[in-house]
Amino acid sequence: MRKFSLLFFFCICSTLVFSQLKSHVDERFELTSIVFRLAGADEYNNNQVKSYISDIDDYFAPFKEHPLIRYVKEIREKDEVAYDAVSGITFQLVIRGNHIDLSPQSDKAAFLQSEPRWKNESMDKFIKLLNHFYKETKFKVFFSRHQDLYSTAENRFDGLLQTIHEEWFQSFYGEPLGNPAIYLSLCNGSSNYSMNAYSKDNSSNYGIVIGCSRVDKDGIPNFILAYSEDNKPYYDNKKIRVIIHEFSHHFSNPLVTKYEQEMNVAAEKMFPYVREQLAKYAYNDAKSILFEGLNELFVNTYFWEYKNPDSYNIYDDENRGFVWMRRAIRFMNNFYENRIIYPYIKGFMPQLVSFINTSGNHIDQIMDEYNHSFPYVVNVFPGINTTVSADIKEIRVDFSHPMIVGIGINYPENLNGILPQKTATSYWSKDMKTLIMPVALEKEENCNINLSKGVFQSFENFPMKEDFEILFKTAEK
Repeated sequence: MRKFSLLFFFCICSTLVFSQLKSHVDERFELTSIVFRLAGADEYNNNQVKSYISDIDDYFAPFKEHPLIRYVKEIREKDEVAYDAVSGITFQLVIRGNHIDLSPQSDKAAFLQSEPRWKNESMDKFIKLLNHFYKETKFKVFFSRHQDLYSTAENRFDGLLQTIHEEWFQSFYGEPLGNPAIYLSLCNGSSNYSMNAYSKDNSSNYGIVIGCSRVDKDGIPNFILAYSEDNKPYYDNKKIRVIIHEFSHHFSNPLVTKYEQEMNVAAEKMFPYVREQLAKYAYNDAKSILFEGLNELFVNTYFWEYKNPDSYNIYDDENRGFVWMRRAIRFMNNFYENRIIYPYIKGFMPQLVSFINTSGNHIDQIMDEYNHSFPYVVNVFPGINTTVSADIKEIRVDFSHPMIVGIGINYPENLNGILPQKTATSYWSKDMKTLIMPVALEKEENCNINLSKGVFQSFENFPMKEDFEILFKTAEK
């Protein structure tokens, strides 16, 4: 794993390049997001910008039974028009004057071919009803009233965008990032999407829409976690990862599409094992293993190259259903060790095809590795439910895996127990598998220590599945 991180110098082009990327709160995306919110879509009802959402609900309350809202409920139920199907069609629309229509440059047939959830009839009817809704609600008035909020959100988000290493896309994919449209949506909550403009002139315009899931004390979108002593902002690494993920889809999707038929059998073999995990993230078919999983692998290389381990978490990826991710990370060492042969990832794709196919053939073994990745307590001294001398100076807990430094000890839930008094800071053995807690015990005590599953994690960031409770007594003498 360390080898992987040290090889990044080979593929980064010269010095850092400061991004000129800019975000925009777009009227089209606020419109369709609000429409699907009114229709009760869960993914558009998980919002954090509470004052804005309150304004939406108040302003549009008289229109909750509008024909458009009823129709959206129908196609959502019948054709599963949801999530990125909404952003996909929104990107094809234009607002001219007080009228909404399909962009004159949009290739409708190409869009429908790429997005089976939309049908020719449903697309036409949706746009027609959307146009009526836009006019009848005087949506432009609502949108104009919130320009100050939109501008503040844009300015804050643009600061985060300056941290993006645009040069990586040229280095890794062999293509520049270009000039993607970046939309910030205050009604998307935690949802984020990538989309293409299917143009008649075959131009490769693309964009991303990013939701606002973090706000400041005033309820305004905020993307800064903290400030350093010299007032340097620390931006939300998870949001940066989302942006790289959505940008990367523009480059990774064509690569995966090219080799999709060669990997389909393997994906279908793996899918039953991870169906439930994938479904939690609205990944509902085996294709997600290929298109989302391989894209996530590529995103991981971005953060390894720029030494940002806070945004690299094997557990998160494997917990979402990409259970082969740690194997894939190791396999990517071969790409970095052979950059003269494989200057860009597209040349290495046949090797990744073989990797996926091998993973499909060994999915039982991979699932066994995954299930045994969660650390657990192996031994405890003093032993659970034993009575020991109060002269014991240390409590020792052995874990199954090397652990990270974090320690989380909760006060006992058992009212008859006490948390032993510490005599020094708890520390780890050299192999990071044993936690040593120096204590001063009193005679005739019921001792109770609860180890928190959310804090105790392995080196690969896998948490304990359950809290672990330590109970013992001290003797009278």
